[in-house]
Amino acid sequence: MLVTENLNIALQGKPILKHIDLTIEPGSMVSILGPNGAGKSTLMKSLSGDLPDALNQVRLEGRRLDEYRVTELANLRAVMPQSVQLDFPFLVSEVIEMSLLTSVSHADRSAYVDRALAMFDVAHLKDRNYLTLSGGEQQRVQLARVMAQIVDKVDQQNRYLFLDECTSSLDLAHQHQVFEVVESVVKKHRIAAMMVLHDLNLASQYSDRLVLMNQGEIVSQGTVSEVLQAERITDVYGYPVQIIPHPNGWPMVIPA
Repeated sequence: MLVTENLNIALQGKPILKHIDLTIEPGSMVSILGPNGAGKSTLMKSLSGDLPDALNQVRLEGRRLDEYRVTELANLRAVMPQSVQLDFPFLVSEVIEMSLLTSVSHADRSAYVDRALAMFDVAHLKDRNYLTLSGGEQQRVQLARVMAQIVDKVDQQNRYLFLDECTSSLDLAHQHQVFEVVESVVKKHRIAAMMVLHDLNLASQYSDRLVLMNQGEIVSQGTVSEVLQAERITDVYGYPVQIIPHPNGWPMVIPA
């Protein structure tokens, strides 16, 4: 379980996160929503251990983040930030191998890479120069890398996946493919997936719970139907919306 109580973060003396209380259970998909500047990415960095000021304010599996060694934390959680910059011409297979935390044989390493790439339909890119890929292809390779880091395990520990706008470069079909894969893995392996999203309807379709933020605070958290209320969304985003039911049951947000 991932827990923070009264998390407060200030950057250069300016409060960014204020009084954040969250409990994230394994086996759930949680989307963090809110307008630009709401604090979503800062919250993601805090929960994943990327902000030093948050390390003693967040507990993972009963321990504060600052009580973990770097290798221990890497074994329990994987992070895909909003932007991943590689400046050297690594092969796609080498990018995937970066997520390996232990030494393995050449055969096991090759099988590991193949399993990871197959999850997101990019196995055909295995021997390509990463820098020659399109933005969408690079995004799917990075998704394969972070997913492999925590899925390809033999023990039964709870693990955590942090995805910050992980489908921003993908077309409609690949957006849904990604979330279907994440949803399947979360339920099968009892991983907790925390996702920063701007697309309210993707969040509605695939999330178990939503966290709605504004100006560094949590405005609402709960089930999809509890959080996606027209008046609340209109107020937070400053734009009128209506909520209508999708034919398959989840709420859809449309301009009023």
